[in-house]
Amino acid sequence: MAIISQPYLENIPREDALRRYLERLEELSALNTGEPERIPVEQSCGRITAQPVFAAVSSPHYHAAAMDGIAVNSVDTFGASETTPLRLKMREQAVMVDTGDTLPKGYNAVVMIEDVDFPEEGFVEIISTAVPWQHVRVVGEDFIETEMVLPSHQRIRPYDLGGLLTAGLTEVDVFPKVRVALLPTGTEIVAPGTPLKPGDVIDSNSRILGGLVEEWGGI
Repeated sequence: MAIISQPYLENIPREDALRRYLERLEELSALNTGEPERIPVEQSCGRITAQPVFAAVSSPHYHAAAMDGIAVNSVDTFGASETTPLRLKMREQAVMVDTGDTLPKGYNAVVMIEDVDFPEEGFVEIISTAVPWQHVRVVGEDFIETEMVLPSHQRIRPYDLGGLLTAGLTEVDVFPKVRVALLPTGTEIVAPGTPLKPGDVIDSNSRILGGLVEEWGGI
């Protein structure tokens, strides 16, 4: 009588196998994310946020010049054109600013340096009207204080680090890293570096899986 080989004890659909596996993990409380931990933002790349993250400060937190040029009050520039250039007195109607500078009090626009002439000392000349908040990064242009900058369950990317720090945050709550145990089985399996004898198989799969676990944020 012929013996029929049965390589599998049971063959079930992949979806069913996954469901059973997850149900078993649930029974063992292995899917519990654990208590959140608070870590420095600089060390949080790749971690998962445990709750929504809100800005502690606005960005920018002051009205900032978005161009090199002169800060002006837009009202003082009305009527300026190529045919009717307008002169403004420095330190009274115009102030030199660089990109990122605080917009001086009483001024609400910036004229690019490329559009400014210097006809004589103490004066500048412009050939176009400046509209309010022209070339100005107003308070909260990126985000305002208390605005959500990252949702819960978000993997923190390198760009997110910059956003969190810009939002005035130095720490962030994240879930603990998932711990995964890898148990290669089989009497033929030996550790890398072991002197080989016929029938031995070097354990490489567990190293591959371990690397994938680390790449996915686990340990």
